[in-house]
Amino acid sequence: MKKRILLDVNAVAIYLVEDHPGHTFIVNEIDPGLTGRYTLLLLDYLPLRVHWVLTTKWNVPEDVARRTILSFLNQPVEIVHATRDTIQAAYTIAREKGHDVFDCFYISLARQVAATSVLTTDTDFERLCQGEDFTYRNPVPEEVLATFHQMEGTEV
Repeated sequence: MKKRILLDVNAVAIYLVEDHPGHTFIVNEIDPGLTGRYTLLLLDYLPLRVHWVLTTKWNVPEDVARRTILSFLNQPVEIVHATRDTIQAAYTIAREKGHDVFDCFYISLARQVAATSVLTTDTDFERLCQGEDFTYRNPVPEEVLATFHQMEGTEV
């Protein structure tokens, strides 16, 4: 079975910003998917959230963010959609795992779209993915992750 990798906001935003300290590590995960080695899954709303991170948190100019995101959307990624059941399940998962509903939404979505892994730099997902039929994938070494908080206004 071909791998199906669900991308989160962190992974996509970092992929699009070449001078981000995690960029090279994320590129090494996403680029093979763009060449067809596996399927990249992108929540339909995610590009809008990435746009917000780029422009509001990382001060990327609006026109640059727009062009970069539109270019990424022209790549071979599978756009996936949440359903009412996905959202309702996220609340159940949040209660069961004792975690916030936003992160648990990704767990619910990964289940719904039969993802084989979730690509993120959010270390909370390591615990959240335990016991699931998909894996946590964070290619960024801990020492590089530690530098993320130093980026002014960073969300990821």
